[in-house]
Amino acid sequence: MASIRQSANDPIPLPPGSSQVIVLIADNDESAVQTLKAALEAGGYTVLEADNFQQMFFLIDQRRPHLLLLGEHLNDTDGRWACRQIKGDDGLGFVPVILMSDQNPRPPGDESILSPDATVSKPINREDLETWMRYLLRMKRQFDRPNRRRAIETQELHLLKSDIITTVSHELRTPMVQVKAAVSLLTEDIKENGRPDQMRIASMATQAAARLEGAIENIRQLAQTHQITLQPVVVDEATDLSIRHLARNWTSREGSGRVEKHLEADLPLAWADKRALGRLLQLLLDNALKFSSAEEPVYVVAETYDTDHIWIAVQDFGIGIPEEEHDNIFSAFYQVDASSTRNYPGTGTGLALALLLASGMNTVIQLDSTPGEGSTFSFLLPIAKPDAADHSPA
Repeated sequence: MASIRQSANDPIPLPPGSSQVIVLIADNDESAVQTLKAALEAGGYTVLEADNFQQMFFLIDQRRPHLLLLGEHLNDTDGRWACRQIKGDDGLGFVPVILMSDQNPRPPGDESILSPDATVSKPINREDLETWMRYLLRMKRQFDRPNRRRAIETQELHLLKSDIITTVSHELRTPMVQVKAAVSLLTEDIKENGRPDQMRIASMATQAAARLEGAIENIRQLAQTHQITLQPVVVDEATDLSIRHLARNWTSREGSGRVEKHLEADLPLAWADKRALGRLLQLLLDNALKFSSAEEPVYVVAETYDTDHIWIAVQDFGIGIPEEEHDNIFSAFYQVDASSTRNYPGTGTGLALALLLASGMNTVIQLDSTPGEGSTFSFLLPIAKPDAADHSPA
């Protein structure tokens, strides 16, 4: 976006009858962003700015802009990928997106529900941009009107669902502890005095209890996604919490000793939820331990990304994930190997829950993986500012 054609100083006015419209401009071209921002603000728009995906996602989630003007390139990702993430997140509602393209717009047939709603070529024609903005803002009003009541009903349903999940989780936790204790005692006794057929039964009971524990743990983690409160968090403490969770779980306790922490010294506080961050890391670590050799370490890495963010990652050196599966693995109950004879047990809910926890802390998990070499799951968290009122990504 080198410029806005015609007169860059001419305002782009609000649509008739509009009192306040919030527009988010996300692009890595700072001078072009300022030119477009000046034209919009002169016309009465409220303008927000972002130059990376994490910042853009946070502003959409917190400020709910009426329209997104998205460049093809952000500082940390591709604009079209960013559009697919925003369009694919049902919790954000309808976010109209105008893609500001460096190339000619794609033909009408090359679109999906995750594509931009409109594409304009750079340098931008002011009249074309204004026409698309008015059209999409009108669509936004029509979409939001019937959804206001639905949003209230959804919130009430959300609260009810949260109460049910929390209650069920709590009621199952105590008997599960008793079942684990009983099975452990019986198994130890059978190991010392039992016959081979009793050993097989003990092994089956242990495996069944482990699966049941995993199901209850999933319910507990689902409850956690409904109870997120953001505040300053020591990343090292959340990491230790995740390792303790692993050590208490039958299916992962043997591998918990393979986890190695590589945290930057004097790492600043993160703006997050300690329990949610611990659960998120536990889920990523459990996944990494499951799909890597028992002889290989698994790393938790945390370092300062820039002046406003901390980069946190879980890295393994296991089987890796084919590129065509990168989007699918975050779907609930999805297994790359779905056969009944697969080597890796589990319900396929771990990464879906991790994605919910990340979303609750206003971040997104990114994956870098090569088959046969391992995987790195990473995300950014805002640095907690000294002024508690200012904790958004800058």
